[in-house]
Amino acid sequence: MSKLYYRYAVMNAGKSTQLLQIAHDYERNNSEKILALKPENDTKADNCIIARIGKDMLKRKCDFLIKHDVNWLFNEVRKFPDVKVVLIDEAQFLSKENVFDCARIVTQMNIPVICFGLKCDFRGEPFEGSSHLFALAQDIEEVTTRAICRRSKKPVKATVNMRLVNGVPVFKGGQLSIEGENNVIYEPVSLKVFMDMFIADDNKYGSKE
Repeated sequence: MSKLYYRYAVMNAGKSTQLLQIAHDYERNNSEKILALKPENDTKADNCIIARIGKDMLKRKCDFLIKHDVNWLFNEVRKFPDVKVVLIDEAQFLSKENVFDCARIVTQMNIPVICFGLKCDFRGEPFEGSSHLFALAQDIEEVTTRAICRRSKKPVKATVNMRLVNGVPVFKGGQLSIEGENNVIYEPVSLKVFMDMFIADDNKYGSKE
């Protein structure tokens, strides 16, 4: 029986690299059909999945972008009867309906779905997609991370993402803001660093805009 998998980690932990490696293994080594997808609201790299390794960049065009409509993903995957696995990048941006479609693909079509994404946003709050994947996925695992908090005095594993605008940490604003757009970047940090800066922020504890 196939499973719904959720592989999560902070940014720059190698999630997309792992996805692309799985795709390579299925296609090149086993000659099997896969679908590599991401939600349409992830506009980074347009319709491609990208992974950076040092100065190099791996890139793969998505088979299609996922719309958030009810039953849309399930019906779209049904158009590919020979597919052996569905791989989804940036799965935190999935809708609740998308996650239930993933569960239908697994249970009704017997096709494994492997999702890669974040656990929470820059405010420390869950994404819609990740929260429902944590609820429904049968196999949940943190991607072995190479992300280290560079703001800690000693090397510490980064477990949350902090948003910086023009180099300044921010803790309010819309949940969806793509890195590289509007002077936004994200930095993986430890929980202690995150909380120290969160508490010190003028707009602490819950201002949403």
